[in-house]
Amino acid sequence: MLHVRLFCGAGMSTSLLARKMQDYANEKGVEVTVDARAVSAIRDSSVAQLAELDCALLGPQVAFERHLHEPKFKEAGVPFDVIPMQWYGMVRGDLVMQKALDMIAEAKGE
Repeated sequence: MLHVRLFCGAGMSTSLLARKMQDYANEKGVEVTVDARAVSAIRDSSVAQLAELDCALLGPQVAFERHLHEPKFKEAGVPFDVIPMQWYGMVRGDLVMQKALDMIAEAKGE
């Protein structure tokens, strides 16, 4: 079971996108859990806790914080990127889920 986590300002605006991603994954038969948290959860999490994730994506509204969190995810060995603004605004769960799956596959060398 894969675990993808989205991070945004408060964890609320991203929950709709997380639900759309989960729906898409369910339709495709991909065993994944998608959830959303506030970006402050990154600061509050240890590297070991973050290492339990298979992929982490940052909402575009907090993309300016990417440089603050990238080292922690790198240390945890977790693929980390920013959700494209257009996909986020259009709530394209299918595209964001595929991006997450591609990131996971690349990190595993597949």
